[in-house]
Parts: sequence; structure tokens; C-alpha cells
Amino acid sequence: MPNLMDIAQRIIDQPPLALLADKRCLSECNPHATCTTCADACPVEAVAIAAARNARMGHASIDKDSITGPRINLETCIRCGACVVACPTGALAPVAPCDDALLDACEAAGRAAFEQAFAKQAEQGEAGVEEGRPVLPEPATTGFVCARTAAGLGVDAARAVMVPCLAWVDAALILHAACAGAQRVLLLSAPCSTCEHRQAVQAIAHEASEAQRIADAWGIDLQVGLGEATGNLTACRKAAGELSRRDLLSQARSTLADAASEALPSPVRRLIDEQSAPAAPEPDRRRWRMLDDLHDFGLPADDVSLPRSIAPRIRIDVGHCSGCTLCAQFCPTGALRKAGKAAGGATLLEFDAPLCRDCGVCTETCCYGALSCEETLTAAELFSLEPQQIIVPKRRVLPSRR
Repeated sequence: MPNLMDIAQRIIDQPPLALLADKRCLSECNPHATCTTCADACPVEAVAIAAARNARMGHASIDKDSITGPRINLETCIRCGACVVACPTGALAPVAPCDDALLDACEAAGRAAFEQAFAKQAEQGEAGVEEGRPVLPEPATTGFVCARTAAGLGVDAARAVMVPCLAWVDAALILHAACAGAQRVLLLSAPCSTCEHRQAVQAIAHEASEAQRIADAWGIDLQVGLGEATGNLTACRKAAGELSRRDLLSQARSTLADAASEALPSPVRRLIDEQSAPAAPEPDRRRWRMLDDLHDFGLPADDVSLPRSIAPRIRIDVGHCSGCTLCAQFCPTGALRKAGKAAGGATLLEFDAPLCRDCGVCTETCCYGALSCEETLTAAELFSLEPQQIIVPKRRVLPSRR
């Protein structure tokens, strides 16, 4: 049975969850696409996919008039953010909370964690410097907590990022907090059995693992923790904006809606404030911020292969390529694109690694299995100003398809 905090969050008037970049949505661009990732991630079946243009569905449009592609039932949606994070092409740009608000909260928490740890260790005379970076015996700790978890644990509001649900958190947010100064990032993913968001956080372990892999490859001093342990993230004082159940009931006014508005911790209210949401959110805002963070931190050695979650290396076996270039035509982000003609009637393709989301559309589109994505890309190649050039043969018919 949902508790009062759950009811409070549900009844507050909130702006739309996300805006759809229809050119990126696979089911919107291609009526034959089989992608249902956003619907599969939804814990309450609030998202559905319209596969046919004459389909009739009782779901509201995300941000478009056509009836293909994903739909969100706003009455059922619990606003956990699982669909936004799960989308393989970044087609869902969050509105409330928007990416800028989340990134700003992560940066503030990471900086506060470092300043608190450095000040504490400096008082004890234990802080040092190694290779130009401060070394702290006790890692600077920040964390992501949902409103319910924060109320029960009394975390330090200055060093914690409070979100409506941990399903909003991905590797980019974790790394942004780390690059702001945090050395340990905790994901307090222990919602109680009555939390209606509990199924939405199933992917959080994967995001934590990817963040750790990227940090290890880049040489970033980071420990990502997942579970109930709060480390030194708790505060002796009550977190700002946190209300106990007794406080909440004592402040209740004429309607439950009034009390609900007061019940949400102030960091969460700031995140979902309609005024903070941009009119047209930028797709991949988190990804571009992550790439900026990694570049500013400094590139790892040339022989270090990056995790595919950052970007893969594209290889095309010209012996099995028909030259149809459907892989480039269906790329939803424009990472793989046609760049012109080459000698002998061949076609020149370009692969822009920073744009690639590793969604797998190119490999699925190739009927001959000529294209592959490999985890061999280096940081130097990722941040190269020139895209990779690939020459594919002139259009031809091959004897067999895969």
C-alpha cells in the first residue's frame, strides 16, 4: 500500500514527463521497427507502442500528432524516468526533471562532497597532493537518493542528489558528480516493499557498472556503491526540506494537494519545477556533458579501449557489403552517414563516434552481416575532429543474405 509520500507525489500537478525527438525514435521513423525498449522498461505499463498508423490507443501523445510510436498514459504514469534512461537512441528528452537541473544538482553535490572531505582531512593534517590532485584518506562521498529514502536516512542534503526515483540516474550523471569532485558515489537503491517505483530501478545496477567501467578506463578515482549502506553521507541535522510524517500531517491544510506540495523535499521540488524545464530539451544533453567531462579530465593512454557504452568502433566487411547504405540511412543519430561518392562508383560513408549511441540499428539493418560494432575505440579516436571514413562498394546484388 503506498504511503503518504507516494500519494503526495502522484497528485501534484506536473508538466509532461518527456518530449519526443521523433527523428530518433525507431518506432516513429520505421513502422516495421521492433523496438519496444521504453515500454519494456515501464514498471506500470504506462507506455505503449503504436505499430500501425490506423491503430487506436487510449494513450496520450508524448509530443507529436501522429499515432505511431510510443504513447504515455498520463493517468497511469508514475514519472519514474525509467523509459527516458532506457531509450537506446536518446529519443526521449526529459522535461521534469530536465537534464540541466539534474546535471546542476550532481555538480553541486560532487563539489560539496569534495569540499567537506578536504576540509575535514585538512583539519586533521592528513590531506595531501599527488600529481596535482588532492589525495584524501577518506573519499569524498556523494549519493543519489529518492525522496522516500532520504526521508528515512536523514542524508546530508548538500552532498546528496534527491530525485523522484533512482530510475532517473544513469552513468552520465554518476560521472558528472565524480568529475565535480566526488570520489565515492552511492546509489541508495533500497526502496521499501510498498514503493510503487521498485520495479523501475532494475536497470540501476547496469548504470552503476557502466559508470565504474568508464571511470576505470579513464583513470578517474571513483567507487560506485549500490545498496543500503549510506557510508558517511548521513548528517546529524535533518536534511533541508525533509519532513517527518508527523510534521507533514501537522502542516496539512484544507486539501491533501496542499499538503502534498509541502511534503516533497525542496531539492526534488526544484528538479521538477516547471519553470526550470526548457521549452525544447536538447537530446543527449547528458551524453554531451559526459563527453565534455571526460575530455576535461584528460585522455587516457592510446592503447586503452573504451567501453561500448561510450562509443563502439564500426567495421564494414566490403566483401559482404552490397553497397545499399541502408545502415547509414536508418542511423537515428546521424553518427553513420553518407558523405558522397568515391572512385569507381563506390560510396563514401562517415562515422562520427561521439554521435553514436550503440543502439544496434546499423547492424540489424544490414541483411548480409557486413557491419559490426567492436569495443576497440580509443579516446584519441573518440575526440578526433575528423570522422572515420569508410568506403563501401557500388550497389550490387550478393548471392545470399544472412
